[in-house]
Amino acid sequence: MSKISSSDLTYNIVGFVCDPVSEQIINNVIKNLGIAYSVVFRGQLTDVIDFLKENRTPKILIIDISDSELPLGEISKIKEFSAPNVNILAIGSRNDVGLFRDLMEIGILDYLIKPLNNSLLSRSVEKASGTTKKYVEKKGKMIQFISSVGGAGSTTAVANVGWILANRHFKRTIAMDMDFFYGTVHLMLDVKTESAYLDILESPDKVDDYFVETILKKCDQRFYYLGGLVDLLRDINIDIRAFEALMDLVKRQFNYLLVDSQRELNNVNRVCMEKSDGFVVMVEMSIASAQNTMRILEMLRSSQHDKKIIVVANKVGLSSIGALTKESFEKIIDKKIDYIMPLDENVALAAANIGQPLAMSNGPLTNVLEDLANDILGKRENQEIAQAVTEQKGWTADRIKDLAADTLEKLITQFK
Repeated sequence: MSKISSSDLTYNIVGFVCDPVSEQIINNVIKNLGIAYSVVFRGQLTDVIDFLKENRTPKILIIDISDSELPLGEISKIKEFSAPNVNILAIGSRNDVGLFRDLMEIGILDYLIKPLNNSLLSRSVEKASGTTKKYVEKKGKMIQFISSVGGAGSTTAVANVGWILANRHFKRTIAMDMDFFYGTVHLMLDVKTESAYLDILESPDKVDDYFVETILKKCDQRFYYLGGLVDLLRDINIDIRAFEALMDLVKRQFNYLLVDSQRELNNVNRVCMEKSDGFVVMVEMSIASAQNTMRILEMLRSSQHDKKIIVVANKVGLSSIGALTKESFEKIIDKKIDYIMPLDENVALAAANIGQPLAMSNGPLTNVLEDLANDILGKRENQEIAQAVTEQKGWTADRIKDLAADTLEKLITQFK
């Protein structure tokens, strides 16, 4: 595959095929349908992932699974690097009903058997282009960060976890600042706020893909910022319909939306909570923080049933009057603290002053932020499930090695 330089351009169609005949047929269909900003490459499924790491996810992705021994696993990997609203068409040489059903179950829009037919391919591309409600429902995850007290670190967490998700896990991520008067997420990312953002929130008619695209601020290849500051004397008349529409639109475009929210429980915050898939509550080890955290958790448990809540203690190690021990704090809030961010003011201040996420450098703080990012991705949950199963079965490390050795021996005997 010829290398493509990374671009802000969003392609309508990108195809990766193994043979020149399929390449020509796809190009003919694209030309006949008049779909601009489309391109077809010769390459394998690994080339698809390389492309997605460097470029924005196209609206339609055509992939050739003819040469893949494990197509379902490779496609699942591709979906990890794709935006949630992508429509994927698969082509291959196997006329297998079981494979077709498996592909549909993992979210593939259609599977076409080679040699390709112009009419059938055109129909599939038109179906993918005319996004129906069935496909609009594919959305990214929204995580709301809430500070129990001022300065507890939600802004720091949003900026840095967002950077980690985008740059170390290749997820298309957006950091959204909901503090219209004193928000500082943009300072940590060295981008400017956008006043047009607030114009959108005051007018539902302006919420569309094109206008929203113009107000996003790009931090790097996969990381974006959305926020705006208003004059301190200005009244903000947010139309809640516009805000809801904006959230739905952004969730379709990004894998992860991290919201740095106000602590005030207004209509905007209520919509955020309803649309969020989980919450990160940032706390300090003080009595005031413990009291507020207890109330926040009670509110989330009663109104946001079954949604994941992560508690992160920040600035641990700061000696101050009224500081609580971890055990005392957990007893008050009736929940364990999930992560502890050690106090490292020099690193945090240096990063903030130059507008650079502190996660770009290694250290104890970065390690905790990486763990938090993995938890948001669901990796910690998977590890806990595997550990629970292992403990339930009574499997030790030696037992697992013995099982693996027994399985290998049986396979060798079977194929002798």
